[in-house]
Amino acid sequence: MSAGEVSLFSRRATLAVGGAAVLSLLAAFYLLLFPGEGQGVRGVGPHGYSRSAIGHFGVIRLLRELGEPVLQLRMARDLGECGLLVLAEPNELDRRDDARVVTWLRQVTALLLVLPKREGRADFDRPDWLGEVELLPQRDVEQVLEHLGRWLDDTPPQLVRVDAAHHWYSVWHGPEPTLVGPVQLLDANDARIRPLWSCDEGVLLGLIGQMLVLSDPDLIANHGLPRGDNAAAVVQMLREVRGAGAIVFDETLHGHEIEPSIWHAAGQYPLVLVPVHLLLTMALVLWLAYGRFGAALPMPAAIAAGKQFLIDNTAALLRRGGHHGPSLRRYARQRVRAIAEALHAPSGLADGPCRDWLLTRVHDPARRRRLAELLDLAATSLPARDALATARGIRTLTEEILHAGH
Repeated sequence: MSAGEVSLFSRRATLAVGGAAVLSLLAAFYLLLFPGEGQGVRGVGPHGYSRSAIGHFGVIRLLRELGEPVLQLRMARDLGECGLLVLAEPNELDRRDDARVVTWLRQVTALLLVLPKREGRADFDRPDWLGEVELLPQRDVEQVLEHLGRWLDDTPPQLVRVDAAHHWYSVWHGPEPTLVGPVQLLDANDARIRPLWSCDEGVLLGLIGQMLVLSDPDLIANHGLPRGDNAAAVVQMLREVRGAGAIVFDETLHGHEIEPSIWHAAGQYPLVLVPVHLLLTMALVLWLAYGRFGAALPMPAAIAAGKQFLIDNTAALLRRGGHHGPSLRRYARQRVRAIAEALHAPSGLADGPCRDWLLTRVHDPARRRRLAELLDLAATSLPARDALATARGIRTLTEEILHAGH
């Protein structure tokens, strides 16, 4: 940068802006490649990301802490490795949802439908907290059972609500559930239902065709999980009914589906190697460009003005060609003749007599002896460095002789 140019940014400002840009780019790459299971999901509804009383965040976290393989489904994918697909409290289903569930029934080993029971509204000041909770009308729950009938191509089972449940029975031995009224159950008189968990008043968990149905969601909801032995009972139930695979909680029927994206696919091996390669390339470019910000320096002229460029260029050519020996001898002869003529030497002298005449004019023995030695060295073959030192010595001595007058 020339003296008249001013940098637009100081070095500190350049580093700050560049660092912020790099961090922003890295954060964008991370969010695109690894969006996270619950990114952008909020609310107090009965889904797996809800920490409210009617949410299912607690049972998913409990299973993960116990080492169970648990996934949350937010996009269409192959469910071949799914041991149990959980449809927890779906509501307001449509024909598109019906087609999706029918496809899942053909893909998974076991499918558990948890019927809805309550709905809540968020607190105005705290959107992740419940402000109001109310019991769903029984008709709304029966509409989900009507969809179940479409999935199984059969008439839907009947739903009953009772104030309390007594005398639990199950096909496995373990802790009993603790539910508070109204308890939501399936009709025990329906011969199509194979009861897996039931009481005197009805069936809590039953097998209908290919589908398991849990009638009361309070058992797995955040507010019901700590009650009595419900946590242990839920874990045992899920372990008993799932096959050899992961427990998958569907979140698409709750409206949390995300569309497949090339950016999400790029976060999976082996495609993840492509953005990693790009990031490494960017880091290399930034490292090479470090300290080179600001206005571009002007290119120097090919041939500079003045004699100095010509002298330097000639010296460089002579040095490169290895002609320092003849150049030194020519310089020594010309220097001796120039000083001799300045001291009024007789005209017409050859190089040897001219040198002898000049030495006779030097009255200082030490100076005369030193000049003779340098002139003798100039006549020999010297390395480039010694030749330069000899030329400088000859020039210094001859200048002293000229200005001293002898």
